[in-house]
Amino acid sequence: MFRHKIMKPGAALLLTAALFAGASPASALYSPSVNAVTKQVTAQDKTYNVNVVTVDLTDPTLELAPALADGGIGHDAPLQAIAEREGAVAAINGTFFNAYESNPYIRYPNGTMVEAGEALHSGENQTFILNRDKVPDIQFVDLDIAVRVSEGNGTYTINPWGVNKYYGESSTDQVIWYTPDFGSWINFPNGTKVVIEDGLITRITNDSVQVPAGGYVLFVGNSANNRQHILPNLDVGDRVTKELLAKGEGGSSLNAKSWLAAIGVGPKLVTGGAVDLDVTRDGFSDPKVTQSLAARSFIGIDGSDRLVMGTVPSATLSQLAAITLQLGLKEAMNMDGGSSSGLYANGTMLTYPGRELSNALVVRKMDKPKVQIDINGQPEYEYSGFIVNETTVVPIRPFITAMNAGFQWDAATRTATITSGGVTMKLKDGSSSATVNGKSVSVPVQLQIMGDSRMYVPLRLVAESLNSKVDWNSSLYRASVRLP
Repeated sequence: MFRHKIMKPGAALLLTAALFAGASPASALYSPSVNAVTKQVTAQDKTYNVNVVTVDLTDPTLELAPALADGGIGHDAPLQAIAEREGAVAAINGTFFNAYESNPYIRYPNGTMVEAGEALHSGENQTFILNRDKVPDIQFVDLDIAVRVSEGNGTYTINPWGVNKYYGESSTDQVIWYTPDFGSWINFPNGTKVVIEDGLITRITNDSVQVPAGGYVLFVGNSANNRQHILPNLDVGDRVTKELLAKGEGGSSLNAKSWLAAIGVGPKLVTGGAVDLDVTRDGFSDPKVTQSLAARSFIGIDGSDRLVMGTVPSATLSQLAAITLQLGLKEAMNMDGGSSSGLYANGTMLTYPGRELSNALVVRKMDKPKVQIDINGQPEYEYSGFIVNETTVVPIRPFITAMNAGFQWDAATRTATITSGGVTMKLKDGSSSATVNGKSVSVPVQLQIMGDSRMYVPLRLVAESLNSKVDWNSSLYRASVRLP
């Protein structure tokens, strides 16, 4: 979803996704890379009216992501409201959720959701994946997380049951990893809450706690097993790291850190241009899903590797598989259906769901091309750039962090001084030049600290001034920086 992260104050050069008039979603909900039509499709001797939306995800002004209702995991909202809040030019209902739960705050989803290499929700499903090379795929994914706690020279590994889940008060052995996407408070009884901020345990309590902005909460159920084997290994001040663990068919290892977006639903409909429907393999047994005529939603991949989203007023899963095959999809997957089926494109609702939704898959429209950043081969999801007047502009912060560079901020003159490897660079807010080792160097785009105290700078100027090299991938809008 459009991550509701609260950045910490103080660091004048931290990245936010709303800088340089390029990161915030555009108000005009239209993209020429999104095409919406209604097609008549004949499959299994029947004709269907199918709403179809095709999206070219290589467009650098578009961003695919799972999106949650306001309030986080467990809440629900109209699809149109989710799409408009996200600045989306396309959206479809997402994974299954507890739609019939009477409590409107615990309508939890049950499928995998990943955005920018971070898990919003763990699951075990057929999953649509978009990697950093903008190549889509649909395959089985079992997504989990490993949490490693370090104190002194020792490291203890915890394998939570899941991310942003809850198994009820009776499951006293559960261990769950919560992120800000879950919502503000973790107030479940019968468990210890371990608060993690800036990679450190800052609090351990049985009381209700807030999920820190940019931090996490580890919930440890109060079973005898957990009290004996987990809680004694957790102390305030311990360092905590996490790792996404993704397995594919047959237990093969997958690199979830490389995924821009993923959403798990199923069952699979088409593989390699042929019908591939096996509800037992994909974990479905409810006749309402597997056999009934119902409104259906699907996503797939066409021969040009474009995302295709669609809805059908009434079909069985078998008929839906035949429909997606007739549409020319080489890969396709069922989405949550029935009253949840909904589709939106370029400011118009094409199919209205019959209920509010827990989550959706959205295509955001950015008002400037977004630039991916790699530093020494590692993706920097927290840091992205944009094109301004044909110049790639990025935050300075990842260079400072990656190079362990010295940094000083002069509030009186609004000047940042960076020192690394014998180079001293001065960057002044509002200036059209920088100073490198005492020499003035003109910059193609004015240095500017925005209202939220974060600065963007021309990528090549800064990288080369700090003795780094930049490789530019024009098709992916990716800047790969190699540090000295």
